[in-house]
Amino acid sequence: MPQAADVEKSWLFAPQASRAHNGLAMVFDLEGFSDFFNQADVHEYIATYLNHVFWAVSTCIQGGHAYWSGSADAYRPLNLPNPTAKFMGDGALLVWNETDASGDFDRAEFMFLANRLWTLKSNFDKVNTACLDKVPVADLPPRIRFGLARGSIYELHSAGGRVEHVGFCINLASRLQTYCRHLGFIASARIGLAGEALGEHGYCKVIAKRIPGFPKEVVIVDRRELEQLDADVRAQLFDDIGPINPAPAPGSPTAPPAAP
Repeated sequence: MPQAADVEKSWLFAPQASRAHNGLAMVFDLEGFSDFFNQADVHEYIATYLNHVFWAVSTCIQGGHAYWSGSADAYRPLNLPNPTAKFMGDGALLVWNETDASGDFDRAEFMFLANRLWTLKSNFDKVNTACLDKVPVADLPPRIRFGLARGSIYELHSAGGRVEHVGFCINLASRLQTYCRHLGFIASARIGLAGEALGEHGYCKVIAKRIPGFPKEVVIVDRRELEQLDADVRAQLFDDIGPINPAPAPGSPTAPPAAP
């Protein structure tokens, strides 16, 4: 049996963090997870439900049939290194590290990732419907929210072999997914997508002015969803950056389905 002192030492981090790498952080949260968890006998279903949701998120990254998208075409795997995933109680943190071995990220893949995450959050009811036979409870989390950010990431290594990640963009991604629950998908403009490309896919840049610890952060949101926000909520949370391009013509999708 290990002694208490040995266990405590295994929790401790090495004195020096890794050198900084550019990285991409994505945080997602299941809204209403506490209500789901507090239902009777949920222990029989919680792992099945989480695996169902995590499979959907993984499909957005690693490819596969995204049945919620309405397209028969399968998603192709994104040209990104495999992320490190950490379960966080009612969601997860995914971190992509841009190391010397992996080289620079392909920025074009960020648009595919954004579109796929937006499509998943916008059709999350279909994900819940698909698991009702295996998870026969009434109060499933009704929404999934995403925050996406890019910046410096550091690794912390423990004596027990555990690796944790810390960094500005991880904190930012976490705050973005909670910032405006009416939207459900917010990305930091630091991911580096050009305004013209964003406009073609139905997004725009605005200033999020009340994120704790991140004053006046330029963010990417769905244009139509922004326009549909209550005027008081929008004025409280966002400032425009010059004129916002008009919304797509009626009948056109806000964010076109991500190409396979």
